[in-house]
Amino acid sequence: MSAMHRIRWRRVIAAAFLAEAAILAVFFLLLFGAMLAGVPEIAAPMSTLDNIDALVSSFLMFFLLTRWAGKRIESDFVLHGALIGLTGAVLFTVMWISTTDGLAQPLPYVAAHFLKVAGGIAGGLVTRKQRLTSHDSSIAPISKRDPSAH
Repeated sequence: MSAMHRIRWRRVIAAAFLAEAAILAVFFLLLFGAMLAGVPEIAAPMSTLDNIDALVSSFLMFFLLTRWAGKRIESDFVLHGALIGLTGAVLFTVMWISTTDGLAQPLPYVAAHFLKVAGGIAGGLVTRKQRLTSHDSSIAPISKRDPSAH
């Protein structure tokens, strides 16, 4: 079976959507907190705080949601992570195009798209390593097996 047939597209799309929603939720929480503090301009769209949030949240949310998606995926963890990141970048770009006058995004947002893919790949690598480690530890070495089991 080819890798394309093993891709869990529902998980990919769900994880990307949830990661993008989480990034937006963090942004609105920061904006709300800044408004309560009387300084909404520090968290306004495309402010320094927004840019930092976009960069950090993009990596972190896609890392975490790839780990979540990996719980029900049996193989190709890194591929799934990369696809989750790419799907998230596409989702944000579609949202950007539908709410602005152009395709061009600020440089920090473009960098955040690369961090989404990097976060997805990192989540896939950690999931793969964890699966390999847990699989190896479930198989006891011959010298450690119970001799009475023969």
